[in-house]
Amino acid sequence: MKKIILFTVLLAISIGGFLEYRYVTNLSQDEIRISSNPWVGFTPFIYAQEKGWLEKTPFRFVWLVDLTENSRLYERGFTQGFTATQYELLHFKDYSHIKPVFLIDRSDGADAVMSNWTLDALRHVHEPITVYLEVGSLHDDLFKAFVRENGLAHLSFVFINSSQKSMALLKPVAGPVIVLSYAPYSSELAKRGFSAIASTRTMKSFFVIDALYMDERFIDRREQQYQELKAIFDRALERFHTNPREYYETIHGYLEGQSYEEFLATTTQIAWLNRTKNAVLLQQLQTQHIGTDRLLP
Repeated sequence: MKKIILFTVLLAISIGGFLEYRYVTNLSQDEIRISSNPWVGFTPFIYAQEKGWLEKTPFRFVWLVDLTENSRLYERGFTQGFTATQYELLHFKDYSHIKPVFLIDRSDGADAVMSNWTLDALRHVHEPITVYLEVGSLHDDLFKAFVRENGLAHLSFVFINSSQKSMALLKPVAGPVIVLSYAPYSSELAKRGFSAIASTRTMKSFFVIDALYMDERFIDRREQQYQELKAIFDRALERFHTNPREYYETIHGYLEGQSYEEFLATTTQIAWLNRTKNAVLLQQLQTQHIGTDRLLP
């Protein structure tokens, strides 16, 4: 099956439409379009696509890099759903019709605050700290929680809005830098001298839950199709557990150069949720005013 090269979708509003896109397949009115990115928890969808398992379903995936593109595509009617954390959803202008269909994973270290300085050194810095992050995404919330938990509000920060692909190309500098990243991009940052000084594993007040979110108007009378999509996801994840090497070889074109060993390491930094409904995490979503009434049984 033809490989799809990861890309950042460019939006153009000046003529009331979009610039040229590359689609997973030709799109039709009967298809349900879902945007996603190469986050480790979403790779079962990549595997299923590469194996052709989605071809007889109505679901078509559009692969992105920037987290904020989910909202732009959805709000313009180009997609009907997306894979994301609850924080991406909370940044939408209106998410009253958007509900999680099934939970995918909880980040347990894969979302990280990285720096070229140690946390202790940053506490005593007297110059502004440059912070690279994706503005308007969960990074805003992650950084605020990081500052609060570590008592860093007295420091001066200079924020630079940047894509993950651009962050992964940062060159080492002497001054203090913080980068908010996630797998697979954090692997490249580690090679460039950045180390995790906090993550979703070490932070106590920040829970990142990934799910498939859909406009519930496209769920009604299609529940069986979503059950089939979840079964496909579970089947792909089982392939990872039984033959991780073959799984990696199938999806590696989407992993931004991650080696097999690096990919395996990132899979230990999430907790899969596809086969369980964690009461604590459901309560977390409800506390954040995210409806859980459309979750599959």
